[in-house]
Amino acid sequence: MGNKAFPNWNPQSEFTSDEENSTFQGIFMPMERTVYTYRNLVKILILTTGCRLFRHPEWRKPVAFSVGFMKKGVRTMSVGKIRGIVIGEAQRGESSKQITVLAKGVGKVRLSARGAKNAKSHLLAGTQLFAYCDFTIYEGRGFWSVTQIDLIESFYGLRNDVAVLSQAVYLAELVEKTCPEGMEQDEIMQLLLFTLQGMVKGHLEPKLAGRIFEIKYLQLSGLLASADCMVCEETPAQLYFDGEGFTCQNHKRPGAKPLLPAVGAALSHVLENEGKQIFGFRLSPEALEQLDKVMRQYLQMHVGLDLKSRRFAADICF
Repeated sequence: MGNKAFPNWNPQSEFTSDEENSTFQGIFMPMERTVYTYRNLVKILILTTGCRLFRHPEWRKPVAFSVGFMKKGVRTMSVGKIRGIVIGEAQRGESSKQITVLAKGVGKVRLSARGAKNAKSHLLAGTQLFAYCDFTIYEGRGFWSVTQIDLIESFYGLRNDVAVLSQAVYLAELVEKTCPEGMEQDEIMQLLLFTLQGMVKGHLEPKLAGRIFEIKYLQLSGLLASADCMVCEETPAQLYFDGEGFTCQNHKRPGAKPLLPAVGAALSHVLENEGKQIFGFRLSPEALEQLDKVMRQYLQMHVGLDLKSRRFAADICF
């Protein structure tokens, strides 16, 4: 068999002739590496449709080929760079990983990292939990893959204290399980970075840092607007909590428990401030314990989660 453009081409052969290679390089110079990766698919495409399709202006752009899209034609390769933090990791096969990244301007995205578990892999450090990196990625066959990682911050210091590490693992899991995919989550990403930075530098007590994160995270997610009475929307002198929301004395429900003044003040401070200012207070052990119970019940009611990692972190920090 032959082809008018490449008469010496034998489609049964795995390799191309020198004549064909030189022509391929002229067509695909912007993506030389991709030419050889998808060599056999290029052969099939040329065999079935001929070289005339490359004369169209659209085909002068760098392209990639996927078997799943051959019937619909050829589509452009999606290549880019994102900056984000690893909030989840799972093993795929013996040496590969799937990581979940909370990325700026993108939100939660899952990436495949081939060979990332190999000791000599250049992807090893950047695919660890909490790694804050620039990821070079491309889309192929319906999923995103990592080709290069530039590590910005590893947050390795979190691993020096089991109480700090357990709280950080819980926060990452909370975000990974509750953040929707395909939506920008820049404020939540910044909140997570601020919390991890404060804990790794020793500026924040792990248990308090976790509760502050939960309050602000619920507010950013639209699940906690304020610490006012949810019935009259007034700011009461005495705040009550009934497992579902906050009320004043006039609208409290049966079983509602009064909150310590410090707990009410802490809720208001976090909800009314932004950035690193939300961490600018301390609580007594009694107030912190009550705030911990309040946030656990609130999460169970409005998010439907009672993560084992949270209970483990609470036992460690006790």
